[in-house]
Amino acid sequence: MSNLKHSDFRIRKLIGILGISIPIVLPFLSNWEVLSSISHYYYLTAPSLYFIIVMSSLGLFLISYKGYIRDKGPTREYISDDWLTNIAGISVLVLVLVPTACDESGSGTIDDICKKFMPLFGHVDKTKDNIHLIAAGLFVLLMGWMSFFKFSINQDKKGWRYKLYKTNGVIIWIAVLSLIIYFVIGFKIDNFVFWMEVIVLVPFGISWLVKGETMEALSYMINLTKSKLTEGE
Repeated sequence: MSNLKHSDFRIRKLIGILGISIPIVLPFLSNWEVLSSISHYYYLTAPSLYFIIVMSSLGLFLISYKGYIRDKGPTREYISDDWLTNIAGISVLVLVLVPTACDESGSGTIDDICKKFMPLFGHVDKTKDNIHLIAAGLFVLLMGWMSFFKFSINQDKKGWRYKLYKTNGVIIWIAVLSLIIYFVIGFKIDNFVFWMEVIVLVPFGISWLVKGETMEALSYMINLTKSKLTEGE
């Protein structure tokens, strides 16, 4: 595989940071109110700004990411990093432009807002809601694929990185499968979708941070600081 550009490592870190920040910052901006899904924060003023900006940035970063070229050797890759992240990035932009339906948010505040007017691209249209759901599902499925298959390539199978990437990919897919079962059977569990989305976004972010060599960068900065302090003594 060809060497990556330094910008790719920076993009990996940014994608990881944005992914992990979403399920933390959105509830914080709404006084720790947990909604039916992360997508429903689109309808609250302060969280909606963060949601739109961060998700749009995440989509653009994924599209900008090139990664490694497709390996035609022993690993038999059928699709390149670039194609996978392009599709995932476009999916993220679609779920921003076509938000989830305004109803069933689990918030009285949002219910009142939706009775008076629909913010931005807000709606209660079932077809648009399905488009949003498909885009979100495609995004997380591809990110599970990236972690499980792509990030683990050329890693020591006994090493912790290999195990981390594989485990995170499986966790993401299990959460997605749980959501599919939830919607098909028609369970009604408060905030179930929200917590499954958290389970998706946290391992997703961790995988990208580790792949972006975040720990190596932190270790370098710490050692450099120690060196400067030693020189100043």
